[in-house]
Amino acid sequence: MSSELEAFHQARRFSTVREDPGNAEHPVSAFFLAYWRSKQRGRNYPLIADFVPKEVRAHLRSVVLIDALPDYSDFRYRLVGSSVCEYFLANATGKTVSEAFESEHVARGIASVYRRVCELEKPLRVTGPPITASDVFFPAYDCLYLPYSSDGRRVDRLVNTFAFR
Repeated sequence: MSSELEAFHQARRFSTVREDPGNAEHPVSAFFLAYWRSKQRGRNYPLIADFVPKEVRAHLRSVVLIDALPDYSDFRYRLVGSSVCEYFLANATGKTVSEAFESEHVARGIASVYRRVCELEKPLRVTGPPITASDVFFPAYDCLYLPYSSDGRRVDRLVNTFAFR
């Protein structure tokens, strides 16, 4: 686990980070993990063209599509599903991670998660308990970060799914 990812994980003491998870308990996460695996077709990771919104229509509200910028220096939110916008009380569509988060520490931590998925070329799963921050209650979550490629040579897209309890 990278040092930035480890620091991000430690800041959220009660969260769990699993690289290349074997399963996911939440039905939405389990669906997306199985979907991603079905699209691999013998490759390390699927092509982004294999991600068909019509096939995941029932869960699109829980999806974030992310583009990796060159050398994984930052990441841009291509699309943020409405359930995710409601959870975070904002819509970051079109923004980079560094633009979307006021805290540089939080932005670096999130970018480190995305970078790790790109470098690992495997899914990453993060789960955490409910928390209250700035007098706002946030329910428990189960997130998957799934690597995809636009050209088949390197991971440059991520599909991030959020499931809330």
